[in-house]
Amino acid sequence: MSKEDNTINYFNKGGNQRLRDWLNEEIEHNEPVVNGEEEMADGTEDIYVGRTELAETLLKKLDEWEEETDNGK
Repeated sequence: MSKEDNTINYFNKGGNQRLRDWLNEEIEHNEPVVNGEEEMADGTEDIYVGRTELAETLLKKLDEWEEETDNGK
């Protein structure tokens, strides 16, 4: 079985939801720093902002891909 087949099988067996859960946890974890409620003593706030932006972008892309799949593309 190819690497691509393994990836497809992973997502078909609930991996997509596991990934979504992890991305949402990442956003939730970073929220206090991103919203300015918590300051990082070492000045790494931008890392938290970047990780949150990436997680949000990936969630949107997953939605887009699922919509394409649902529409038969």
